[in-house]
Amino acid sequence: APEEALGITFTNKAPGELADRLRRTLPEHTAEGREVEVTTYHGFAHGLICEFGPLVGAAREARIVTPGYSRQLIRDAIASTRGLHLDLTQPGKVVDRVAGLASALGDHLRVAADIQVDPEDPVATERNELAAVLAAYEERKRRFGVVDFADLVTLAHRLVTQHPDLATRIRGRYRIVLVDEYQDTNPGQRELLRTIFGDGFPVTA
Repeated sequence: APEEALGITFTNKAPGELADRLRRTLPEHTAEGREVEVTTYHGFAHGLICEFGPLVGAAREARIVTPGYSRQLIRDAIASTRGLHLDLTQPGKVVDRVAGLASALGDHLRVAADIQVDPEDPVATERNELAAVLAAYEERKRRFGVVDFADLVTLAHRLVTQHPDLATRIRGRYRIVLVDEYQDTNPGQRELLRTIFGDGFPVTA
């Protein structure tokens, strides 16, 4: 049945294009209320958080922050973190570094605490300071009940790994999964899919 098929892609435009193609190809199966679910990775993860988020400490109604608001939270985190030796003469560059690092951590299902090391040299000191800023940024997002795009996949993965019964329940909704543009999948997205749809489930990439 159409509602037992899941399509996952990357850009917000692509789900509409894929859904239109499915409607044209299989018009007899895509009547009102009987359509293939087509979404982005982030949309799929957000749906899981809206449904089950409190199980991993995320509000069901958690808002996704815009990049501009995210940068403001990072600026606030920098201002609140004491004892920094980071070069703040060009604060925009530090915000860019923290934002890029936050995104990279999310892509690999990691948090700030995962990159802290014993300080042995200036590089380690700088890394720990960036981790401290990231930890402050994470705390601010929790306090305001917001998430960024990197959080969505991380929280959804945490949800299905900490609650395997939910992975089974979600998997039971579908018979097939189509993954578009698989070469662009990052490690976190791949692990989310593998955790839910592993063990021989029919996935076409």
